[in-house]
Parts: sequence; C-alpha cells; structure tokens
Amino acid sequence: MPWRLEWINPSQFASQDEVKEALKVRAYQVWISEIMLQQTRVETVKSYWINWMSKWPTIEDLAAADPEDVLSAWRGLGYYSRATRIHTAAKQVVEDQDLQGFLPELPQDLQKHVPGVGPYTAGAISSIVFGHPVPILDGNVARVLSRQMALYANPKAKATTDALWAAADVLVKRASQTGTDERTYKDTRGTKSRIPGQWNQALMELGSTICTPAPNCTVCPIKSTCMVVKEAQASVDDQCDVPDIEDLCSLCEPMPLDTETADELGPKAQTKAKVPANTKMRQATLSFGQTTPKSQSGTSQKQETVDKAIEKHAKMFPMKLVKQRIRQEECIVCVIARKTKKSKGISNCDFVIEQRPSKGLLANMWQFPSLTISTTEAGDSATPTLLFADEEQKAIALRHAASLLEQSSARSRKAGSLAHVRQLGSITHIFSHLQLIMHVHLLVMRDAKVDIRSESQDTAGPTKNKDFGTAMSHKAPRRWADAAIVEAETMGTGMRNCWRTVQQYLNSQVL
Repeated sequence: MPWRLEWINPSQFASQDEVKEALKVRAYQVWISEIMLQQTRVETVKSYWINWMSKWPTIEDLAAADPEDVLSAWRGLGYYSRATRIHTAAKQVVEDQDLQGFLPELPQDLQKHVPGVGPYTAGAISSIVFGHPVPILDGNVARVLSRQMALYANPKAKATTDALWAAADVLVKRASQTGTDERTYKDTRGTKSRIPGQWNQALMELGSTICTPAPNCTVCPIKSTCMVVKEAQASVDDQCDVPDIEDLCSLCEPMPLDTETADELGPKAQTKAKVPANTKMRQATLSFGQTTPKSQSGTSQKQETVDKAIEKHAKMFPMKLVKQRIRQEECIVCVIARKTKKSKGISNCDFVIEQRPSKGLLANMWQFPSLTISTTEAGDSATPTLLFADEEQKAIALRHAASLLEQSSARSRKAGSLAHVRQLGSITHIFSHLQLIMHVHLLVMRDAKVDIRSESQDTAGPTKNKDFGTAMSHKAPRRWADAAIVEAETMGTGMRNCWRTVQQYLNSQVL
C-alpha cells in the first residue's frame, strides 16, 4: 500500500525543523488514507490516494483547493461527507495559530482540534506516524479481539466497546514494552518506536484477510491464544471442561446453539446450559493471551471435524444484532431538458441541475431537481411500500418542474412549453441509513426563452434535511448545463445512475 512507509525516527534527522516537516507530510498522508479506507476496500483506495496526493501533496495545498475539485477527486468513493470534512479540517488546521498546518501527535489533541477525526483515526495517526503506544479499534480489530476473548456481547453497547478499547490498549502497550526495536526515540511525551504502528496495522490486516466474518482459522497466526478456538476444541475434547465465558463475564450474553452446531461440537456442547451473566465482572473477561493446550492428535477426519467446528463457532463472534429495515424514501427526479439542436443524441440537449444544501446528505453536490413524495420510518418490516402510481407521479413531476420556472414565464407555462415525455424507470439506491427509490421523469422545455429560477440557499441557521429530496418551493442554485458538464459534475452514485438512464434513452430517441 503506497501510504505504508518506514517509520520516521526523529533521532535520524539533523535538525528539529527537518523532523517536523517530515512528520507533517507523513501525518497528512496517513490521515487521508485512513479516512479513505473507512467503508471502502483497500484496492479501491490505492488509485484514489495516489491521485489525491498528486493533486494536493501537502495539507496547505488541500486547504487552498476549490471545494468542487475536492468533491470531484472523491467521486466514486462514496460517503461524500468524508471529503467535505477533510477539506474543512485541512483549512482549520492550516489557519490555526497554534497548529500552523501540523496535525497534533496525541489522540486527544487530534480529536479536539481536527474536525471529523474520531478515536480510531486519532489512534492510527498517533501510533503509525508518531510512534505512540496508543490503541485503535475498527471493525476488523473488534472482530479479532472479540474472538480472542470469546466476547459474545452487544457490539453497540458502551460497555462492550469500552472493554474492546481496553483490550486494544493493553495489547499495544505490552507489544511496545516487550518488542525488540533498537530504533526508539524518547522525548517529553514518552518513548516512541515503530512497533505501535506496526502492531495496529497488523491487527487490522489480520482482521481483513484471515479473521474475517468467515474466518480461516487453520492458518491464523494467533489461534494458540484464541479463546474461541479454545472453547470449540474443549467442546470436542472430552478430557477438558472449560466453563462458559458468559458464566464468568458480566458482558457476555447467552449464546444460541442450534442442533447442527451441537452435533458438530460434541456431547458436551449439547448438554451445556447457557445461563444469564453474573452481576460482577471477573478477570476472565480479558483472558486472551493464554496459550491453548496442544490438541491431542487423532485421525485426520477428527481434526477436520474440529477445524470445521472452530470456524463455525468463530463465525458467531462478534455477536450479531437483528437488522431492522432502514428508513425508506420515494422521490421524483425531474430531468428537465431543452433542445439546442434538432437532431438525435444527448449532446444536443441542455439540462437543469441544482446544488444540494450545504449540510446533510451529499452536501453541496449537484443533482437533477428532486422532490420527496413519501417517507417511512425504520422498522422491522422487510417489505417496502410504494405509495404513488405512475399517473400521480407524472402530475407531481410536472407541478414540481413548473414551480422551478421564473415567475415571468407563467404565460409560457400555460401555453404548454413544459411537457412530460415519460417516466424512464425507478432506481433504488441504498445508503447506510436509507433506502432511496428514485422515480426518474423526463420533461422537455419547448420554449428556449423560458428560464429556470435560481436562488441562493438560506444561510441563516441552515439545518440538515434528513430526506434526500426537497420540498416544493425549495431554494437552491440552479442552472442549465450541457451533457458534458453534467457528466463532469459531482453527483452521488444514485443520481449518477439516473443520469445513465437518461443517456441511454436520449441517445436513441429524439425529443
């Protein structure tokens, strides 16, 4: 990975100024990589990170960048609010009289002074760049530690995350104390080395490659200390009787055990009764790091059964919560086009685009005018409900598009200059918190003299809009744009899919 470079040892530089400059650049590089890697695959991030660094090699370059360029460089990575937060944070760090473009060393200072930096990113920067023995905890690390401790507890509960952070902290400090590295550096903030960063990155990589949701326990380098492995082996081995971890831990909950799993794990598992957790927390909660006794070898068939039982047991960790249906929203996407030439093809059309609000979902990005027509709250039901039939949608699309015309264009509106061509289809896009159903309607403006109303957004106390679409009479900057400009604009993935649908239709039809 291009952002993984050798640790910068301050003792190897001739002056403090050289050290500060080297750390300044490295901290910026790691910061960008960690934000990009959130919710995104490593292979995808590589090219984006390289392109980003070629555009803005320093934090000062990023701070001076145009917001549209930043969003454009992020296009395709998703979760676009990350790009906006990075840009805002870069400007704040550069303008801060104390920081002067330098990211702080310690996690608490990073979280305090750099917008959008949480505990995980702060720990990554502090350990990887500056060599501080501080922990990190992302989904991959949480999965590794949950299995090492056989911690079967609500992953969303504060007590669970506190326990995982505590475990990660113990481990990185112990690794730093016992690891062998002659390249250490001491200053007023303590002893620094490359070990904390290497340890944290190794845990992340283990969770992303081997200790995955469907783990490959047979090749795991730390299976000898894994309590999940120990539990599964003990259930098969009649000579070993290990108490349930939830019998010793106030965090763990009773584990479900189906008949198939019980058959694989053996008679002890079938008779084992799960009881509610004790009220007092025991030291056994953090009993990771204990070496599993060597299994008594049997036939290869038995070992295969043990391996299968281990991996099946491991898949139960971390505890999985029942997923609720996320909120659903229907919106009308009004693609308003006007002909610039009397020939077939999308290149002969202009389109109305508008800018989204400066806060909330897909902030400041561009879209075709979109109107929310129905929403449902999150719940248990898995069946989405569409509330508006095609004819109703057509009437709503015409009404919304007409509301975007300049008031002076009322006569042209009545004369029928705005016409509904057809509904091009419905596109579903899933956000982490929202199932968005976009009904794409193509409309045509017959009178080229009719203009679109463009208004500045209300900046007096702007509030986040939880809906993707807007309400009627929504204020937004709007403009006509040709197909090439629309293609180049920063749009969300769902809106980009709407645009692809429009392209396919207009490249084969004449308006």
